[in-house]
Amino acid sequence: MKQIFTILLVATLSACGGKEESNVQPTTASLELPSSFFTETRPNDVKDLVEVKKTAKKGDEVTFLARIGGRKDASFVKTLSMMIVADPSLISCELMGEEEHCATPEDYCCEDPALRTQGLGTIRFMDEKGEPYSFSIEGSHGLETLKYVVVAGNVVDINDKGLFIVDASKVWVGGKPSFGNNRQGSKEGS
Repeated sequence: MKQIFTILLVATLSACGGKEESNVQPTTASLELPSSFFTETRPNDVKDLVEVKKTAKKGDEVTFLARIGGRKDASFVKTLSMMIVADPSLISCELMGEEEHCATPEDYCCEDPALRTQGLGTIRFMDEKGEPYSFSIEGSHGLETLKYVVVAGNVVDINDKGLFIVDASKVWVGGKPSFGNNRQGSKEGS
């Protein structure tokens, strides 16, 4: 399990580079997470991820707003029920308004690397044995890169180098923002 944390930390802290093309196609979940992880009612008065990270400690129950993304073609772990999320203050490339600005807007490569490091987190969905499910959750219950999510769960690891891992207990899935409306999709019905 420690090796998984190390891999996720390295993946989270990496930045994109150049205009490398990828032939990796998004996959949808062949298996579904239990619906008990999801809610259709968005919690009220939720802080953004960065604000929660400032005071969170290991073992804390937290709830925060974020967007799915933060890693080039790897915001969802291909073989485990884990995903990377980014603070809403980070601007993904598709919100910068320039057509064809970036082929992989989900990696936030145009953001300051230090802000990106502090603005990312890893979300895990654990089974009844305390292990991540052994399948990708991309597409499960509407989980999709760049969508807003409100995550409630338990902080299992955090440090001052940007590491922030939360085991999800409940997730609300919103929509995607658009150029000129960065918070579109972050509220119920938007």
